[in-house]
Amino acid sequence: MIGIVLQASILAGSLVLLASSGHFAIKSIEELIELTGLSEAAAGFAILAVMTSTPEITVAVFSIIQGAPGISVGDILGSNIFNLGAVLGILGTLGYMKTCSTDLLVELTDVLFVTSLIPLLLVISQYHIINVSSPIVGAGLLGTFVATTYIMSRKKTPRIDVDAKESVQKMGLKTIVAKLLLSFAGVIVASRLVVISGMNIALAFGVPPILIGAKLVSIGTSLPELTLDFTAVRKGRVQLAIGDIVGSNLTNLTLVLGLVLIASPFAVNMTIFTELLPFLLVTTIIFLRFLARGGLSQVGGIILIMTYILFQAIIV
Repeated sequence: MIGIVLQASILAGSLVLLASSGHFAIKSIEELIELTGLSEAAAGFAILAVMTSTPEITVAVFSIIQGAPGISVGDILGSNIFNLGAVLGILGTLGYMKTCSTDLLVELTDVLFVTSLIPLLLVISQYHIINVSSPIVGAGLLGTFVATTYIMSRKKTPRIDVDAKESVQKMGLKTIVAKLLLSFAGVIVASRLVVISGMNIALAFGVPPILIGAKLVSIGTSLPELTLDFTAVRKGRVQLAIGDIVGSNLTNLTLVLGLVLIASPFAVNMTIFTELLPFLLVTTIIFLRFLARGGLSQVGGIILIMTYILFQAIIV
């Protein structure tokens, strides 16, 4: 019993460290964006979204090393459901998303929905309808990430205008990079502790690691998106917030899940995996539906939140 309490304390502390480190890493990237003058498309999708996915990436690496890829898979899918159901749901309910639709966001969300269908090939394979190995699916996801990043980087959009421009310039590149590296170190250490403590708790209670990843670790690794995007919408940067959420989900599904499927045998409970995908598809469809009508209303935000609550209640 004492051991479980200790592991739970380590897990809670490491989740806090993970969220804090991820937040500081994102702030450092924003400062780097202002200093270098990158375009919003290149910075928002190829850098900012990847940065908010840094906790998922590091959790994936350490879960593979520890021989528990199920934690990473659960974290990836659970994080995406949390981003759409909880983060967008909260922002929509607060009234920040009423008029937020652009052709770019609709295009990105379309790509996200199609990408969410790719892992279904693994589910279909277990019924011997088709025979697709996990490395092939992983390669397809990585290819989608490269293609989407290339297309997005070529779109001409205004660059991000970060507050406190003069202070950022005075800070200098070396200081910003130092802060970024320090934040990365915190993310890596915290992710390592999350995976170890999560595995120990799962083994103690006989819970599949994928559930630990989907219902608990995913919240911790998605806190950077919640904190950053809430700050963004309060400053009137709604497009940046939504672009980060959609881009982060795309990064999780393509880059992170692709690496996991290629680098590690896909030995997780396929029944649980099958239960997670429908919630991801449903939340994506709900958001895409409202986005096509001009924006996410408060009713739409409530629907997304209720979907996430239903996810937490059903997946046991």
